[in-house]
Amino acid sequence: MSLVHDPAELPGALADAAVGEGAAVLVEDYVSGTPLTVGLLELPGGSVIVFPPPATEANEAEFYDADTKIDVDSRGTVTVCAAEPAPDVLDRITRDVRTLWDGIGLRGSARIDLILTESILTESILTEDGEPYVLEVNSTPGMSRDSNFAVGAAMIGLTHTSVVLAMLHEALARPPYDMPLPAPAFSSATPTREAAVSP
Repeated sequence: MSLVHDPAELPGALADAAVGEGAAVLVEDYVSGTPLTVGLLELPGGSVIVFPPPATEANEAEFYDADTKIDVDSRGTVTVCAAEPAPDVLDRITRDVRTLWDGIGLRGSARIDLILTESILTESILTEDGEPYVLEVNSTPGMSRDSNFAVGAAMIGLTHTSVVLAMLHEALARPPYDMPLPAPAFSSATPTREAAVSP
């Protein structure tokens, strides 16, 4: 992933992103703002709780990418704190993530990443917050104790253990799939070590 500031940088960024000749590459507009993470957890009984969003800030990286998020260099370059958007913006975020949860048919847990744009000045009125933009939906959120999902859960008093127990309960109580699951297919490009299956 790279951030392109000038059109002349685009060909190099596309080449770096492509895995091979003719590989598909996703190109997106860069939305400047504060990265937010909203966790959702299905509780026993089927109700879904929406965690308050922690905000993340990359202190040394140009933007909040995967390497910065998991702190590959162990430099502690990300600050995570409670986001405090205006109440109407928080209501909209909560409504939007619930719509995604229901619309996609998510179960168990999910983490939805957003960008909250900077405050903007329009018609001489300063808005308290900009617009929330959904970046991605993660149906299997990271579960390390320092993950954004676990931090969001802790913000409402849920321990890591209680979150894991809720996830296990949902998985065990879930009705079986009403269709056959696909069988894995290993290609010749798959490393032998990963494709080996015990008899």
